[in-house]
Amino acid sequence: MKMIRRIAKNIAALFTAHFIVAFLLLILSVFIARTLGDVAFGKYSFVIALTAIFAIFSDLGYNTLLVRDVARDPSQAGRYLNNILGIRLVLSLVIFAVIVIIINITGYHADMKNLIYVFAIYTLILSISDVFKMIFRASERMQYESAITIVSNTVRVVLGLSVLLLGYGLMEIAFVLLLYSLLDLLLSFLVCKMKFVKPRVELDPGFWKSTVRTALPLGLVTILSLVYARTDTIMLAVMNGVAVVGWYNAAYNLVLGFTPIPHLFMNALFPLMSRFNVTSKDSLMMGYEKSLKYLLILGLPIAAGMSLLADEIIPLLYGEQFLHSVVALKILAWDVLLIFICIPLGFMLVSINRQNQMATIVGGCALLNIILNLILIPRFSYIGAGIATLAAETFLFLAYFYVISKYLYRLPLHKIIIRPLIATSVTALFIHLCSGLNLFIIIISAAVLYLVTLYLIYGFDKEDRRLLSALISGKGR
Repeated sequence: MKMIRRIAKNIAALFTAHFIVAFLLLILSVFIARTLGDVAFGKYSFVIALTAIFAIFSDLGYNTLLVRDVARDPSQAGRYLNNILGIRLVLSLVIFAVIVIIINITGYHADMKNLIYVFAIYTLILSISDVFKMIFRASERMQYESAITIVSNTVRVVLGLSVLLLGYGLMEIAFVLLLYSLLDLLLSFLVCKMKFVKPRVELDPGFWKSTVRTALPLGLVTILSLVYARTDTIMLAVMNGVAVVGWYNAAYNLVLGFTPIPHLFMNALFPLMSRFNVTSKDSLMMGYEKSLKYLLILGLPIAAGMSLLADEIIPLLYGEQFLHSVVALKILAWDVLLIFICIPLGFMLVSINRQNQMATIVGGCALLNIILNLILIPRFSYIGAGIATLAAETFLFLAYFYVISKYLYRLPLHKIIIRPLIATSVTALFIHLCSGLNLFIIIISAAVLYLVTLYLIYGFDKEDRRLLSALISGKGR
């Protein structure tokens, strides 16, 4: 089996889907902000954050467990899929009931309640659809997930833009999202049935007993990760109002647009890394080092470029009413780098069965983020929220790195940081000196300059070139 080519094929499939979908969703997000204004966009961001926090409790770590265990033993695919579907359906009903109770107790207006209900159903349906996609990933057949993602999201964006152009508002956008989630679920179900495993709902107490101790720490990690990622939005809405949430999320959405890149990269590697933990520690350590290096090389210039060009990016995309978002983007842009280097470490911890330590770290990170938001938001508003996010992500990276160094391998960070840092510094100087040029010319020129500089200073070593050669020739294993 040509392992490197298979990895490249999976990464290419997921990346193709991401870049197409990211472009489409950016258009929709910008159009919502420009058409409906900062207050409506703030409501939209708040409802997404609120329902996402509730919906994440439907996972309980079983998505990650499915990929890891089925990659190691494909014969378990049917048992895992059917039981996780049963668990997911029961939890979704319970979660929706909890949302209804809490929303009615808190006394939201009727229009806000209805908006939250529709968004909650949409989010829970997507969580069920994700179970089928985990089978695609565990089987390393990610082209199916890519195709479904492109088709369903194209429908979402086309219908969303049509609704806005016809003069409708947030509730109609919510129904578009609901329709999109149903389409995504239907396509995922059909592909799974025809190409992989025939789905049927099961509730096997033996499966629950044998997996819950492993799954719950993974679920806790997912829950706490979303809590600290969305806490700033919820707390800003409570303390400063939805307009401020709109300014903050106009910048944060640009950052989150890059988040799928490291996720997609690591999702393609995760099944192999899970097997390597059992079969080849040397291969596992090489995968760890190379994934962190490549994502650092990619994330560092993106973060620097976004921060330096924030004054031009925000007015171009969102218009003059979102000028407050410029400062937020200058700060939050650096979260791109932290996300890019934290995600490979997180996947590595799961691969080496250190999910318990991972859950403890993420819990501490969530608590730190909440405390910093309580301190900084009253004094500095959305700027304080951005600073709290960076501080929490930095803590996450340092703690992850410590645990991996203790239980697997202490990576010499200086060897992989220095050259990308030099190339980024050269590129940053170029951006500063050419600030008067067209934005797109600056971005393209800066990207070329970064790659050329990195090549000239030997940012890619002999092993990197060997891997690239094996990928092109198809001889790598």
